[in-house]
Formats: sequence, structure tokens, C-alpha cells
Amino acid sequence: MTNKLNPESEKLKKALDELVALNQIAGTINALMSVEDITKTIVDRCLKWTNSSQGAIFLLEGTIDEAEKFKTFMREYSPDTDQIPFHINESLTGWMIKTKSIFISNDPGSEENFKDMDLTRHGINSILSAPLLSRKGMIGSLILFNKKDPEGFNNDDRRFLGIVGSQVAQVIENARLHEQEQKLAEIEEEIRVARTIQQGFLPHSGERLKSCEIFGFNSPAREVGGDFFDIVRLSEKRVFFSLGDVSGKGIPASLLMANAQAVFRSQLFTPGELKLDLLAGSLNDLINQFSSSGQFITAIFGYYDCKDKEIRYINAGHMAPIVIRNNTTIIDSDLPDIVIGVVKGHKYKERCISLENEDTCFIYSDGITDLVNDRDESFGDERLAEFLLRHQDDNVSRLCENMFRALVEFRGAAPQFDDITMVALKVRE
Repeated sequence: MTNKLNPESEKLKKALDELVALNQIAGTINALMSVEDITKTIVDRCLKWTNSSQGAIFLLEGTIDEAEKFKTFMREYSPDTDQIPFHINESLTGWMIKTKSIFISNDPGSEENFKDMDLTRHGINSILSAPLLSRKGMIGSLILFNKKDPEGFNNDDRRFLGIVGSQVAQVIENARLHEQEQKLAEIEEEIRVARTIQQGFLPHSGERLKSCEIFGFNSPAREVGGDFFDIVRLSEKRVFFSLGDVSGKGIPASLLMANAQAVFRSQLFTPGELKLDLLAGSLNDLINQFSSSGQFITAIFGYYDCKDKEIRYINAGHMAPIVIRNNTTIIDSDLPDIVIGVVKGHKYKERCISLENEDTCFIYSDGITDLVNDRDESFGDERLAEFLLRHQDDNVSRLCENMFRALVEFRGAAPQFDDITMVALKVRE
């Protein structure tokens, strides 16, 4: 003889079973689980409780105004059926965004939302779906398909899925935020490594030759920058220098910068006389060949010869060098050559500056003159010239350090939007 529970006891047992199932879901999920593991756990438990054959969680990736952008986490239990059709979720998502309500149907083929879909081909005969609502709003939907019981989904299933949807949404959202923080931390670490590598490309000290001293300085606006400079002793009487500004910022600019430095270094010690026009042509052709559209480099590069007291250089679209001599600033009035990476095969013209004892030659990036303070004033050419005259007796390392200190003081609370780079060469017997 079978002991049959009375209706009230059956109702209490059902409520207790439901509570146990909800507690099992809460107990199984922990903060260290991935979003995918959490969603699979939820779907598994819901399938067992409702006795359904298929289920999925669809998560919106953007806001509810971008409903087409969502990621699917799916857990299937029926190997003989197709995957859940993507366009079914599109229809349900659009409906739930508007209503934020639970959807239940044991005859979905007759529903207005699915009238144009061949659900029979996918073996779908019943659907139950609940919105996932966090404090920020709807973040996705939990959908079950094909209740195995002949009568289909019932009100107990509806209530259960509604409770699950409201309880787990914030857990999923927290897990997503945690994963985003982890990815951000990984990106920041990669950028930190990139900055370390990039800074390793730059000289960490200047050079002192028989009749000159030279020093460079760089302060990137971001973790990695697009400005570069280099100082290489070619002999006891000759030193090479370069300073460039790559268009754009961040990782793309830093990669192009590394290529430019590699070209310079690779050709400095080749047999024969250093030909600046050939060096410029090689770099120009390389940038034209491998850079993206719109990428280019402005640069000044050349060498100082102690014997002749001359700077021989090429100016590819850059600001002219400034020579400080006897309380006067001297600037080349000729227009610069074209930037590197725009016209393939262009022939660059070598220039020459004759220096005298105690002269200082200063080359720099536009991050100095374009620097803006919190009153929206630019540092500008006039302030730069005044500063150089005030500090014309400084040695080159102190000149660069004082220059950067003056820029920081001028900037105040305003952010540094562009890289700051400078190279100073001083003639001293």
C-alpha cells in the first residue's frame, strides 16, 4: 500500500525541494569560479530541477541598447538535437528587454515571437526563459527547452526559474567584473614589460668626446611612447645622434619607433663612409613598406665631427635645431625635408651646422612646445628660447634635467598629452 501525501504536505515538500535546489546552486558557486563555470553550473541545476533536456545562459556584452552583442554559454543534454537556434534567443532577448518578464510556452510554434521559425526542425516543443536582472539592469537571459514531462513547463518551473534569475544575476556580474579586472591587470603587466623593453632601447647616459658632450632625455606620455632618441659614439672624434616622433601613440607607435632605431643601428657600423642620405632612404622605404596607412615619422638624425666642429644632419619634417651662441638663439630658416614614410624613393638632403666653442645645439620633439598647462596655455617657442638662453652655461645633462623640471612646473595639474624628448650637444675644448 502506497502512502500518498495530502495536497498540503505535497505543497510543503515541493517548496522544501525547491529551497534545497536553490541552496545547492548557491553552495556550488564560489567567487573563484569563472563566468563559464558559473553559468554551466546554473544551467545544469535548472535542467535537473525542471527535468528539461536543453538549456543555456545568454549574456549581453553591452548595454540593453546593444542587445545584438551578447555571448552565449551553452550546456546541452540531448546529443540527437541541434544547438539552440541563435535567432530564437534574439527574439526572446528583445521581448525580455522590453518586458523584463518570464516567458513560458508549451506550444512555441504558435507564439507570435516565433511564427517565422521552423521550431520543429530543431526539435523544440516547449520554452521557459527568465531575465537575469542585476543592480545595473538586465544582463542576459536563462533559457530552458523541452520539458521531458508531457504536460510541459508549469507554474512551479516558472517560479523557480524566476528566483534563480534574480539571485544569480549579480553573482554572474561580479564574476564578469573580476575577469575583466584580471584581463586589465594582464594588459597592464604586458604594457609595463613593453615599457621596460622600450626604455632599454634608449641610451641611459650621454657621451663625452674630445671637444663635445651630448646627452638625451625622454619622458613618454603613456606607458609606452612614440618618441625616440639615440646617441652612439662612432669614434673618438665623431658621435651619431637621432631624435624622432612617430605619428600616433601607444603600442603601434612604439613598434614603429623600435623599427626606426633598428634601422639606424644596423647601418651605423657598415664598411665605408656613413651616408646620411642613404640611411634616410633606407628608413623611408622600410616605413613605406611595412607601416599602416597614416603612420609616419618626423626625425632629425646625423653626426657631430669634432675635427671640423660641424653637425651634419637630415631634417625629415621635424622642428629645426636650435643653436645657443653668445646670448642668442640661431635657428635654420630653411624648410625641413618631408616626413619619413610618405613618399617612397624620396631623396633626402644633408644639411650642415658649424659650431663654435661653448655653443649648444638643442633638438627636441613637439611635446615640449605643445605642452599645455591648466590655463590652456602652450609652452611655445618663445618660452623655450628664453629658457635655453637662461641655461646656456649648463652642461648638457643639467640642461635637459632643468628643461624637464621647468615643463613639469609649467604644466601644473594638467596632464602630459605628448611624449617629451630632447637631445643637447655642447662644444667644449
